[in-house]
Amino acid sequence: MNHYTQIKAQVLQLKDWIIKHPKRFYKYIMLILIVSFGLIFIQYYYYFTPKIPINNIPNIYSESDEVKSEMNMNESKMENVVNELQQLKAKRENGPLTKNDSLRIEYLFNQYQKLKNGH
Repeated sequence: MNHYTQIKAQVLQLKDWIIKHPKRFYKYIMLILIVSFGLIFIQYYYYFTPKIPINNIPNIYSESDEVKSEMNMNESKMENVVNELQQLKAKRENGPLTKNDSLRIEYLFNQYQKLKNGH
């Protein structure tokens, strides 16, 4: 029981010291935080560096002519699909659509989604 009272007395002394010296307490806590933050960065830099060097990141998009031409073709196909959908929209505003028109709209919408998502 004597040990418990000693610890309790020390805690009370610490609380009193904190209340009497708030600026000092703040400085000590900030110093501890800054040092621990710095140590975390040092540990990361020396022990947990990435396995792949940063300057050797592979290019996601190729600059080849094939890829550019394929992208241009997809864009032109998307424009054609959008134009046809706009024509069908204008037709719907003028009167009711036929069953073939509805099926065509569904097909064009699916084509547009495929072209947009690249699947």
